[in-house]
Amino acid sequence: MKTLPVTTEAFFKRSVGVAEHFGFRNIDDLRKEATKKGTSVLGLGKCKSPDPQIEHHVLAHMLETCNEAMELHKKQPLMFYTPSLVSHPTKPSVRISALTLNAVGTNDPLAEIVVIKSAMSILEELGIKNYRLRINSIGDSDSSARFLREASTQVRNNINELPREIANGMRSNPGATLAQLFADNHAFAQTLPSPLEFLTTPSRKYFKEVLELLENTEIKFELADRLYADPNVYSHTIFEIVEPGEGEDDETEVLARGGRYDELTRPYTRGTIPSTGIVLAVRTKDRRSSVGRPRRRKPTACLIHIGREARIRSIGIVETLRSEKIPIEQCLHFERFSEQMAYAQSQHTKYIIIMGQREARDGVVLLRNSMDRSQRTVPITDLPTVLRTLHTK
Repeated sequence: MKTLPVTTEAFFKRSVGVAEHFGFRNIDDLRKEATKKGTSVLGLGKCKSPDPQIEHHVLAHMLETCNEAMELHKKQPLMFYTPSLVSHPTKPSVRISALTLNAVGTNDPLAEIVVIKSAMSILEELGIKNYRLRINSIGDSDSSARFLREASTQVRNNINELPREIANGMRSNPGATLAQLFADNHAFAQTLPSPLEFLTTPSRKYFKEVLELLENTEIKFELADRLYADPNVYSHTIFEIVEPGEGEDDETEVLARGGRYDELTRPYTRGTIPSTGIVLAVRTKDRRSSVGRPRRRKPTACLIHIGREARIRSIGIVETLRSEKIPIEQCLHFERFSEQMAYAQSQHTKYIIIMGQREARDGVVLLRNSMDRSQRTVPITDLPTVLRTLHTK
């Protein structure tokens, strides 16, 4: 596991600062809001995952907070983060700093893009530049069932050649067993076909849209058709961000893992809650237990979008303003214009940045004064300079 030359407090301050810039909210803030409003909060017990990998170790708490969040915000999608200090699942003496980013309440594949882009920006803020995004799909429940049938058939055909624990694991929990075998690059897993070969037509269509969105937002990725995850936890898109070793013999460091985890919510809800998440997990140079949080400057403007093309283009604008250290409110998790305008007004920003389909094609935005409703057209390339000037006034 990657060890960063920063303190625990610095890790959380930097990563939380980026998460909040992209619109993720602290789950504790949501609880406080619920208490003030007298809203009942749905409390659930912990979920034990059969997979010992670090992201599932944290997903148990993520599930509980996800359900609480959806109870509080049933009428709209929500993006939130959860900072955690946990023990390594196989080395309890090792302390891990972990941050989960979650987008719940939406089936839109853009949720995966926002989660991935935010995680990448956090890594860059922490000084990690040499990383790669690996992505794959295990599809819907029908896709997973088809793949597991094939794997089970191969187990039966090679039952005398496999260790007993693998054979028993495939009988009791085939999804979790295969996930561990793939993670360990086990010889048996390498004999299996790719999960991509078993995707249903709707699953192929969904994954194709995710890949197209990655290309449209200029996020570099590699298709990892041997990447696999437990279908009792994940569905559709799964991904990991890794740092390659410096030498040929050096191991690749996994910096973050995640995917769409709708299936994890099934035992606790009627149906499923559409949910996407990623966990960044690292070791820091100290053993302190403090979780730092930055003091955020009040944003001058709120960015809203009209139409899908504008929404995609907005992700790049948010990242540009982050790199320029210009605070901003944005509405990436909203789809309807009315919802975005209501949110922008609730934040009481002095300006509203509006990007429609035409503006997205022309490379401009409309900058509206919230007080007198006057507005002007600003090229996207000039937006950081204009906002910086407005912020100092």
